[in-house]
Amino acid sequence: MSKLLSFFQRPFKQLFIWFFCTCAICGVSLFSYMYWEGTSLTLKKHESPTACLPNFSGLKILIVTDIHSQIKMLDDMVALAEQTKPDLVFFLGDLFTDFNRISHTGKYITALKRLSALAPAYACLGNHDMSQLSSVARVLKEARFTLLRNEATFITLPRFNDAKIKIIGVGDLREGDCFPQQCMTPLAEAEPDSPPVIVLSHNPMARNILSSYQWNFMVSGHTHGGQICIPLLNKAIFLEAGETMDSGFFNHTENRTIFVSPGVGYVGPGRFNCPPEVSLITIR
Repeated sequence: MSKLLSFFQRPFKQLFIWFFCTCAICGVSLFSYMYWEGTSLTLKKHESPTACLPNFSGLKILIVTDIHSQIKMLDDMVALAEQTKPDLVFFLGDLFTDFNRISHTGKYITALKRLSALAPAYACLGNHDMSQLSSVARVLKEARFTLLRNEATFITLPRFNDAKIKIIGVGDLREGDCFPQQCMTPLAEAEPDSPPVIVLSHNPMARNILSSYQWNFMVSGHTHGGQICIPLLNKAIFLEAGETMDSGFFNHTENRTIFVSPGVGYVGPGRFNCPPEVSLITIR
């Protein structure tokens, strides 16, 4: 009887070992690929929908967002950005990841300072920034970024005959820091000849509470493009419940456009079918 039992056990044992080894190899290969893709940064150029910003056709906006403590990607990020000639530079939050120890802030300052040397540079805060607010604010200030936390400013662009744009940065929605009433004009009070408005909002879902205010174009990050996207199905996995905007351009309401960047860094093991990017937008 024992010999008979041993006869049946041997193939099963071999099958189990084969299955375990196959799973281990596939798992290691998958995570290795996700790490490789997650650190393979590219410059991606986007053209906005027509009339996204009236009278500013040709405006170039460089967007960097969601660095998430990826210090190893800073040099690549800057090298790609320096290939462009932007009119504006925006950083959209999540400089660090809040469960990582803050270190090497000097390297972040150096990298971001090279970005701010390209064009006037503005920033808003992300959800991960809030627990490390003093460090993030110091890095941005020393890197010569203007941090807009529920604040607005105007910029005059010489290349467009000194035309003005209003730039607004709102606080992070998920952290309860988004207060548009402090910096935005209600639609009912908007003047017809007022300058176009660009909103910097880390979380694109802030659009739901900004609908009753005046703005033309909103730029966001936060989603990481979904970070892991199922091939063929074009389905992003890591999106907040109810989020329909993963990356790219989206029409919100008539004459309002939102751009969501998949960002530079990631949280977790890496990315899959959702590469990181430095985004360059050209307004049509």
